Amino acid sequence: AALCEIAAGFGIQCNIEPTPWTEISTVAGAARVVQASGRNNAGVLVDSIHFDRVQDDVAALAAYPAAYFPFMQLCDAPAERPTDMETLLHQARAERMMPGDGGIDLRAQLRGLPPGIPIALEIPMLSWAKTAPAVVRAKAMREKTLALLASLE
Repeated sequence: AALCEIAAGFGIQCNIEPTPWTEISTVAGAARVVQASGRNNAGVLVDSIHFDRVQDDVAALAAYPAAYFPFMQLCDAPAERPTDMETLLHQARAERMMPGDGGIDLRAQLRGLPPGIPIALEIPMLSWAKTAPAVVRAKAMREKTLALLASLE
């Protein structure tokens, strides 16, 4: 609440991004903090890979006010969830996949979140970054994302 109060003076939104390796690992946990803050500039940032890795419930998203979800971060990852923390962190921080190239149910996540919220791509691909220029990677990510969004219609 104190952080949100300071941020509000600058027109800044504060979002909690649940991650599997932190105390706040689920949307429910983040939503409890947002609700307890009592601030309208507090929100929950759903990141596709983290949401999947903790096996969060898409249907449960409807229980929260749409205002809790100002935007989401989109990427894909292998369907098989890592069984150890080292692999989990490596996938999340260094080797994600472009939307549609992995096994996460991105369509369900997108349908479960409020319609029309902004989507940010967070797709670190360190291996590919060594062999392809940023503009090539960005264009491919854009194309994959647009194809995924078109498949929702």
